[in-house]
Amino acid sequence: MGPDELVALTAAAGAALVQAAGTDAWAGMRTWTSRWWGRLGEQRQRAELERLDAAETTMSAAAEPEATHQAGYWRGRFETLLEQLPPEARDEAVAELEELLRQRTEARHGARTWHVSSGGGPVSIQEGDHNHMVNNFGSGA
Repeated sequence: MGPDELVALTAAAGAALVQAAGTDAWAGMRTWTSRWWGRLGEQRQRAELERLDAAETTMSAAAEPEATHQAGYWRGRFETLLEQLPPEARDEAVAELEELLRQRTEARHGARTWHVSSGGGPVSIQEGDHNHMVNNFGSGA
């Protein structure tokens, strides 16, 4: 996975986290996210749980500009962890992020697919159910 795809993947993960705040999906996202960061140790996992708990109210009440800011903040946190991992652990962490997003998409919309690609140009995130497709294009998707 190239750098553009990683940016798109972590951006989607950050957005999914913000969207889950204040909903029935929050408990699962909170637990999953802290465990994902827990690969750097139990102390790191506890610190992330505290950070998530402190941020939930802000994220769930965020209007558009603040929600975008929060999603960018969490995207950066996901990217930072990936940068700290050796290549084989990074590949596993990326696969887990992809699986999380696939499950979140299915939970929100039924059986749907999503694909992240840059094709050497701007990043594209596609989400759809083969009958309806939503495409988002942009340098940071």
